[in-house]
Amino acid sequence: MTILIQGAMDIELDVLKDYFKPTEVRTINGYEFCLCEYRGNKIIISKTEVGIINATIATTIGIYEFRPELVINQGCAGSHRSNIHRGDLIIGEKAAYINNFRTRQAKLLGEGSDSLSWRPSNSHSYVIGSTPIYVELAERVEYAGKKYIGVIGSGDLFSKEVDRINYIHSLFGELSEDMESVATMKVCDSFNIDKIALRIISNNEITNESFDGNVCRTLQQFVIPFIDKIIAR
Repeated sequence: MTILIQGAMDIELDVLKDYFKPTEVRTINGYEFCLCEYRGNKIIISKTEVGIINATIATTIGIYEFRPELVINQGCAGSHRSNIHRGDLIIGEKAAYINNFRTRQAKLLGEGSDSLSWRPSNSHSYVIGSTPIYVELAERVEYAGKKYIGVIGSGDLFSKEVDRINYIHSLFGELSEDMESVATMKVCDSFNIDKIALRIISNNEITNESFDGNVCRTLQQFVIPFIDKIIAR
């Protein structure tokens, strides 16, 4: 089996690289792919870089170049709920694109802007489901903290306005916000490839929990036994 594991930043991948021990590193059109052999399977560790555009390009390259049967997009995210805290794990049953808006009405010069009145544009075409069997397998992996299953929100945002966070949640029902997962899911959907998104909460603007990137390593320690369950299946 060939599994493509993605992260946007080095801190989201360093534990995986140490564990799976790449035998080769390829840079393809500016995107890094580490090739690993693990228990008779191929593990490709992909650094997508940050953002929707980068994730789309890196996923497309990864699919064409390595033909994975499964893509795991994982990394950190901001919480969009007051009861979901730094270090909590989100298993993405779905991913929603939370940047796809149109203004409700026209405003003339000097009339300002009201982002709390914007409405999603064709929002249902941008909600992508993870492959159910991998959601079930992720549920079975032990985790010392709290796990949640639900919608992962994704877009080129780093939201710090609590009213807008709550407004977006009222529209999409997302538990968290990241910048890559929905792009990966959409590309995989187009190629009919199994996929799942996993996120760990690194900050919560609602409860004033500041960003801590070290939690990314905790998520990677969850991903390793998840891979073992997938292979043993």
